[in-house]
Formats: sequence, C-alpha cells, structure tokens
Amino acid sequence: MELKELYALMERFEKSGLSELSYKKDGEEVCLKKPGPVPSMPAHVPSAHAGPSEHRVETQTHVASDTEIIRAPLVGTFYRAAAPDSPPFVEVGDTVRKGKPLCILEAMKLMNEFQAEFDLEIVAILVDNSKMVEFGAPLFEVRRI
Repeated sequence: MELKELYALMERFEKSGLSELSYKKDGEEVCLKKPGPVPSMPAHVPSAHAGPSEHRVETQTHVASDTEIIRAPLVGTFYRAAAPDSPPFVEVGDTVRKGKPLCILEAMKLMNEFQAEFDLEIVAILVDNSKMVEFGAPLFEVRRI
C-alpha cells in the first residue's frame, strides 16, 4: 500500500463513525482502532526533537469544561521538533493556527507530521520527547480559540 493511500484511509477512518477497521489489499493488512473513553489526568512533561511527513491529529476527548486532549492516532515515537537541532513545534502557552504542525510521530521509519485541526492554545504537553506512544495515548491538552 502506498503511503498516500494509507494516509487517505487513516483520514477517512478518523472522520467516520467506525471504532475499528481492518483493511486488506495485495497481501498487506492495516488495522485501525479508535480509543474508547479514557479518563485522563493531565501531567506536564518536558521537550526535545526529530524529522517530517504529514497527517492531521483529529482525535480529542474533553477533559475540563474548556480543554480537550489530542490523542495519538497511531502507534509510534513522539517527537516535538523536525530535527534534533530544531526548536520544538509548540510550547505550553503557544497559540497554534489550524494546519500548523504540533509534533511528529515516527511509525515504521516514516516521519508523520501531525497538524492542528483547529485554532488552539497548548495547555500541556503530555509526552516526553522521543518516547514511544500507543494508539490513543494523550499527547497534548489544548484549549480551542
């Protein structure tokens, strides 16, 4: 499966009402699952760096009345910057416009840049740089603006 096809499948799945999807084509298989309701306790954690591609983060769950949690849409390694010597995409307190990068998740040696789906303020960064995250893991606590 081409990377472009995989991204299109992931994007359509995120927008669908499905909670799980298995797709097989030419001997390759992709399984996608959305997280169920997960109670979250925001915990601020520090920073660092890594490299690019592109995809959008769309999975959120309400935490407090005015904040939401952006969760990992895939399993991978979380990076806060495009390269080790680059500044992080976002810091706590930053205002981020729709379409701007939030982080990179590396999955199977592919660097996937995840972008804001709406204008937001970063309330907390919930993952250490270079840490492996599971599907549905909380990445950021944000406030819509």
